[in-house]
Amino acid sequence: MTVTDQKGLAKDRILEWSISAESFLETASVQQNESILWIGSASTPSLTRWVSERTQITVISPSLFTSKKSQFDVAAAQLGIHFLDEGEEWLRKSFHLLKPGGRLIIDLAEAITLENIEGKNYIKSLPDYWDLLREIGFEAIFVQQITVRSLAEAMEQGWIELTERAMFPAVVNRFIALKG
Repeated sequence: MTVTDQKGLAKDRILEWSISAESFLETASVQQNESILWIGSASTPSLTRWVSERTQITVISPSLFTSKKSQFDVAAAQLGIHFLDEGEEWLRKSFHLLKPGGRLIIDLAEAITLENIEGKNYIKSLPDYWDLLREIGFEAIFVQQITVRSLAEAMEQGWIELTERAMFPAVVNRFIALKG
């Protein structure tokens, strides 16, 4: 949504927060020339389209784990980090792979939301996530808590992981954290 003045000129853009891929990508606000490290699965239709429009997207790989080069402008993960064996390590590594001034955009579900979901490996609560990001070295951390109240709402927003076994309301924390 865009806020306009009386002359119809755009003033500010306001994000409409949801757990949809579209909302996540809008929050990431990646510019055409930025390089992106994608942590986790990159399998939603919106993400696939987004990836095809940009050429500098790298999905995590074991070779990056040993890299010492700060090479990415953005590190992004939409819930996929919960299903990685080394989720916390990838959060730590993402900091080192970001260029100075780079940003991490990540959706991290609350523990209660993931309670009945199979395959999850990395689960914390909002204060734990916040403390970890600060410990890693991220600055200017912003978080928005997003709640989905029903299965129908989860399906409408395209969050497939929630449609199988999640309890509602489901809560996701969207973090934007900057590397100084």
